[in-house]
Amino acid sequence: MGIDAWIGRLPKVELHVHLEGSLRPETLLALARRHGADLGAESAADLEGLYRFEDFGDFARLFLAGLDVLRGAEDFADATAALAAELAAQNVRYAEVTTTPVQHHRRGVALEEYAAGLDEGRRRARDEHGVEIGWICDISRESEAPDSHLTVDFLLGRTAPAGVVGLGLGGVEEGFPPEPFASSFAKAKAAGLAALPHAGETAGPESVWGALRALKADRIGHGIRCLDDPALVAHLAERRIPLEVAPTSNVALKLVKDARSHVLGELARAGLVVTLNTDDPAYFRTTLNDELRMAHDLHGFTRRALLDAQAAALEAAYAPAATKAAVRRELGDVAL
Repeated sequence: MGIDAWIGRLPKVELHVHLEGSLRPETLLALARRHGADLGAESAADLEGLYRFEDFGDFARLFLAGLDVLRGAEDFADATAALAAELAAQNVRYAEVTTTPVQHHRRGVALEEYAAGLDEGRRRARDEHGVEIGWICDISRESEAPDSHLTVDFLLGRTAPAGVVGLGLGGVEEGFPPEPFASSFAKAKAAGLAALPHAGETAGPESVWGALRALKADRIGHGIRCLDDPALVAHLAERRIPLEVAPTSNVALKLVKDARSHVLGELARAGLVVTLNTDDPAYFRTTLNDELRMAHDLHGFTRRALLDAQAAALEAAYAPAATKAAVRRELGDVAL
């Protein structure tokens, strides 16, 4: 069996994909038409051109256009179902999907409406596409005052969506270190939620150390800058703290020169727990299958290494025990 067919059939787990970054042109256009929003494009094909950006500013403008069409429960449900259909087509069995409540709250979307849409989308993902979703709701560093506790209080309140597995921390790293958000993460941990912050993506090892020490991080989103500090690498390897690596995202945001220059292989050779992810798959024009193929072609990941990466993602996931057992059995049956 060729590598593409093998990757396609491999049962998968994804740990780092943003709902708001998963809106393919067809979905974005359909939601825009629902609300009479002008995207500057008349068709999905026209919109494809806007999905090509030269820098972070271009990406931010596109991301904000996507946010604008997410206005009510139906929109969040449809976006989730569209992502689930895409995941199902790649044999993804379980995904932890990140979404950012404050981005919608500050636009005037009622959090009750937002949660209702996530609940319906998660139900459709399971019932219509066979994909189990766990939610990670993340704090946007630059948009939420650390002492407001808006996100964590929403997650611990009566209107929280079902299936939340962890609290995340996203947004701009430079100038917004993790330490001020320690109280939010302490509340989340006390309530049984995992600590799943982004760190070491655009900022250096100090960001990862802060996430580990102040937030008690259970996994690290991205984490590629850990290689700048051998002591941090040794700590991550010894503690078996998983990294959620998204190579195409790092290339698209100009954090590395190109796919071949990515540190993915170096991270694996350092003995770190590496998982493969898409981050914002629509805007970065990638799929999880693409990420696995890149790892195979450019970074020396054999079929065994790709299978092991999926097993690592499964073990690092906060899926229900029955889901984990079922996927573990499927992975055990994969022929190399």
